[in-house]
Amino acid sequence: QQQENLDEAESFPSLNHRDAFLVLRTMCKLSMRTLPDTNTPNTTGGLQSSGSNTMWDGGTKDAQTRDEGQVSLSPREPSMATTQAMNSALESKILALELLLYVLQNTDMSGGFLLHSGPQFQYAIRNYLCVSLLKNCTSNNKAVVNLSLRLFVPLIHNFRFHLKTEIEAFVTNVFFVILDSKNSTMEHKIRVAILFEEICSDPTTLAEIFLNYDCDLSAVDLFHRIVNTLSRVAKTDEPVKSHFVAGAGATRMEKMRKEQRELRLYAMRALKQVLASLHHSFVDFGSNNNNTNGNACIEMDESFEVNSTHSSPTRAAVAPTESKTSPSSESGKKTLVQIYDSKKKRRQEEAEAVLRFNRKPSAGIAYAAKCGHLDADSPVEVAKYLLKNKDVLEKTQIGEYLGREAEYQNGFSLRVLHAYVNMLDFKDLLFDDAIRYYLSGFRLPGEAQKIDRIMEKFAERYTIQNPTVFPTADAAFILAFSVIMLNTDLHNPAIKEERRMTKEGFIRNNRGICDGQDLPEELLTSLFDRIQSDPISLKEDDEARERVGEKKGGSVAGTLPSALSPAVLFSSHYDEIDRARETNFQKERDQIVRTTETLLKRKRHHSIDPGKSHRHYHGKLRSSVKFVQTVDTGLRDEYVVPMFDVTWAPALAAFSTAMESANGTMGSLINIATDEELALAAENAAETTEVCLSGIRLAVCTAGLCGNDTARDAFMLALVSFSQLGTGALLEQRHVR
Repeated sequence: QQQENLDEAESFPSLNHRDAFLVLRTMCKLSMRTLPDTNTPNTTGGLQSSGSNTMWDGGTKDAQTRDEGQVSLSPREPSMATTQAMNSALESKILALELLLYVLQNTDMSGGFLLHSGPQFQYAIRNYLCVSLLKNCTSNNKAVVNLSLRLFVPLIHNFRFHLKTEIEAFVTNVFFVILDSKNSTMEHKIRVAILFEEICSDPTTLAEIFLNYDCDLSAVDLFHRIVNTLSRVAKTDEPVKSHFVAGAGATRMEKMRKEQRELRLYAMRALKQVLASLHHSFVDFGSNNNNTNGNACIEMDESFEVNSTHSSPTRAAVAPTESKTSPSSESGKKTLVQIYDSKKKRRQEEAEAVLRFNRKPSAGIAYAAKCGHLDADSPVEVAKYLLKNKDVLEKTQIGEYLGREAEYQNGFSLRVLHAYVNMLDFKDLLFDDAIRYYLSGFRLPGEAQKIDRIMEKFAERYTIQNPTVFPTADAAFILAFSVIMLNTDLHNPAIKEERRMTKEGFIRNNRGICDGQDLPEELLTSLFDRIQSDPISLKEDDEARERVGEKKGGSVAGTLPSALSPAVLFSSHYDEIDRARETNFQKERDQIVRTTETLLKRKRHHSIDPGKSHRHYHGKLRSSVKFVQTVDTGLRDEYVVPMFDVTWAPALAAFSTAMESANGTMGSLINIATDEELALAAENAAETTEVCLSGIRLAVCTAGLCGNDTARDAFMLALVSFSQLGTGALLEQRHVR
């Protein structure tokens, strides 16, 4: 044991490095402790997060006051021992998260800190801290979520150079999913919106997100998606229709309207911070380009005034700086600009190819080939294109194309079908699970002959990869066709219940399909049970049915019964709705963690083993970092122009919607809201107006600096419209502002 400790110590630059690594690893593991299951959601055990930020912890005090003095007599209440164990585990988790936050917020990460800290430190950040945040930022405990999201801010500011894959996974698979989910709590969404406001407040971080993702052909357009997501959230309509509801329903609807206004406001504040960062990059790029640790976050004053001194000195300052850039920097600038332009052009071509394919598949494939996205004469290339774009192409058209007869295009579509199926892996899958996986990429055509061709190739592929399930491919084909018919028979609403197929009928129909022999009855019985309980369907169909259910008043997410329903008078009805939403979000939470962990593992095998020597990894570490920094590109402020092109239209749409409706306080709210709610709504509307006008001022100024006359004119015309001058309408305070 002493020899192992000695070897471990020698792998670190010093004993202090080893001790710091062990402490960091221990705190991360402590923060990942699993809380005992008490069946009581949102239980905090009376604990409060010390050193909390009032902006992040808003509403916690009110929630605590509301819960004081309430005694639950529910039989599901946890025992004293379980509660104490949960409190102890929760205390440890929160303490560990607070210590981690304190360390990251109070450590100077500038200069050569990361290079001198050793590769093991970066290993711990990637493999322990990121995993801890993933498990905790989707927790159902408010204090844990709050601390985890606050931890992400210094993480992205200080370590983004080494966490390119992790940042993309967190933003796209965690934060966006929470904002778009119908089952996540409004408070959870608000905290994520606040997180984006913090991130967008740093011009350097925002610029490097654009340079490393939107200007990378192999990465997602992260900056573009952040802006569009914030704009969509800022334009979200009221969660419920405004009609009179009494009793517990009135209180619930008032709370939902209040939270929705707050969420929209925070999303607009984040959009304003994006514009403030872009303007700051133009006006004062010289003092901020050397700030690589991201600590200089800006907040534009609400009384910001535009004058001529902002533009002329900036343009004068750019020229001498550019003349000093090295040839390599100039080359880097051209490369990044060309990459962004080519990526933008490719996205436009892909969108046009999708439109043409959805009208006529052969025309879409021909256009994609003309743009150089695939080889239209290669069945494998076309099959890869269909498989890669199955979520954006019309799945009915994909199915029709794959099911075409052998005479169509001299059998090319049939060869594409064979190549498509050969790319799928059905090994070790249950028969119905393989069918679900296969049919998730397209919709089966209506013609029986096309279904035959599609399912025949599936049966052949499944039998090859699972030779012990069926003796022949013909038996698999007949059973696959029978399963499709069973799925239709059991779940078609047009078929009367007494005419649906029974289990005995399904078994009888599939007798003798194995060269005159019967398949095992257990196989057929289990197939029938699974199809009966879980129909084979496309996710698009499931989402469409869910939307129809919402319109009919069946949504769990927030549509309430009418005022005449007795259920609205009792809080237990809404407790059931909340429990259903929490159960659904628990499933989404598990899916979030699984999906994100899969992405993180793709890079984890490239990370550094702390048992290796520091000298062994020092050169490898430096060469493996592929993160572009603004100080190294020689770009100066040129990246602001394409960033502003991405931002201005979504920002204008969000600001216009908020200004016209006073953030949802106009219309019928005055007829159904209490005086207290109207007062709070008026305060929210006033703050929203100031945020929107500040964002518009920043947008107009930045548009002028970028030379974007279209954007500048659009914002100025919006201001003219908001003033209501000459319309004869009664002016309110927001019009005067």
